Amino acid sequence: MYTREITPAPEIPVVSGVPEFGSFSGPFEQFDIRGMPRPFGNLPVPEFITNVRIMGIMRFVFCDSRNIGEIEFFDAGYFSFMETTLWNRKTRHRIAYRRLIPPGIINFPMGLKNNVTACRSLKRYTRIHTRLQRKIIHADFDFVGSVSRPPCEGRFEMDLSAEGAAELSSLLPYRVRRRCQASYQATSVLHGWLGTGFDDHHITRAGGVGFFDVRKAYFSLRTRMSTMIGLGRYEGRILSFQLGNSVTREDFQYNDNVLFLDGKVCPLPPVKITRPFGVTGEWIIQDTESMVDLVFTPVSDSSRRMSAFVLRTDYHTVYGTYSGVLLTGDGEKIILKGYPGIGKKVRLRI
Repeated sequence: MYTREITPAPEIPVVSGVPEFGSFSGPFEQFDIRGMPRPFGNLPVPEFITNVRIMGIMRFVFCDSRNIGEIEFFDAGYFSFMETTLWNRKTRHRIAYRRLIPPGIINFPMGLKNNVTACRSLKRYTRIHTRLQRKIIHADFDFVGSVSRPPCEGRFEMDLSAEGAAELSSLLPYRVRRRCQASYQATSVLHGWLGTGFDDHHITRAGGVGFFDVRKAYFSLRTRMSTMIGLGRYEGRILSFQLGNSVTREDFQYNDNVLFLDGKVCPLPPVKITRPFGVTGEWIIQDTESMVDLVFTPVSDSSRRMSAFVLRTDYHTVYGTYSGVLLTGDGEKIILKGYPGIGKKVRLRI
């Protein structure tokens, strides 16, 4: 049965240019990967220039029986954006709010004990507040309505001290060992409320589940990413997972695929994500260890394309459902049918 060793997290993932690759319990004290020597080749490029190539992604996903949604920040140093997408699971209605953000505005964390990542304008406000010293993650947003979108407001709190909470940190080689990717993932019960127009909905701890993911990496000029997130309750237990295409050739030893089940952390093997029928057709997620065999059926695609000078993005955030089988390290077979989640397909040229 596949597994990965999970050890206590080091204080800093990269010390004096030396990365400590692996999977870890708990968060890094300092979420900082700067200082890798010559991450883009043997040219003597100053560190302040290579640091510009460090990109960050932060996402907060929330779900209950009625709604599923995601708040996401992306920061490439000189190009940033925020996207908040909401779906009504019963009506399949989608609302999406986006904003391009000037360079240097987003505060991406150097630590997660008490950090605020936010963007604000006259009509749109979004914030994710990590307070891991208190085992709490807050997320909130407030959007003014327009002709095409209703006003929308939400307040959420994820309690990492609750029963069923789990977390995992990772540091992986990114394409080559000269570059790296750090990540922190957590899941737990969630409560709060969501208002759209004249409709207010309270999310209770008994029904709400949250998933938080933050990562930094020395991304390439051309980047492709596929990420699958599932979250909810399975037989009364919190079940969340994150699966992604590999970022290193050493993916059997170093990846951050994980299944969180009722407070247990179950490392998962590398997977292959294919879309034989396109983004709006079924996605196939499989491994070679017979632990992951899933089909993701899209319900609604929120896409964004942008091209300006050398910059080009093709971004898909897809709400859908999972069917298939997951196998834990203890041999428990998890049979999913219509399980909610989000799929991401990203192509960047920056």
